[in-house]
Amino acid sequence: MKITVEYSAFLKQHTGRAAETVETGGPCTVQELLRGLAARYGEPFHSALLDQNDRLRPVLLLSVNEEQVNWHQPAPLHDGDIVTILSPIAGGVISKKSKPHGRNG
Repeated sequence: MKITVEYSAFLKQHTGRAAETVETGGPCTVQELLRGLAARYGEPFHSALLDQNDRLRPVLLLSVNEEQVNWHQPAPLHDGDIVTILSPIAGGVISKKSKPHGRNG
């Protein structure tokens, strides 16, 4: 079974690639897939992806075919699925001195 895995910039720095196709060798869940990738890439990728209990870090978002996945519910994968791991994007900081757009005051 072939699964495409897409990495956010945060994880891309540990894998050296933005995406890859992974051959699973048989049925698996997204949780099993990510644990296998963590073992394959080792540190520091493993620690960036999973916590000390091998669960997805809460700061990461996980989707299969653009549908968000709850890490705590097994999510079976199918041939051709696309798994995306995203780190949330933080916005900028608004200075107390800055004025809102469109106001003169």
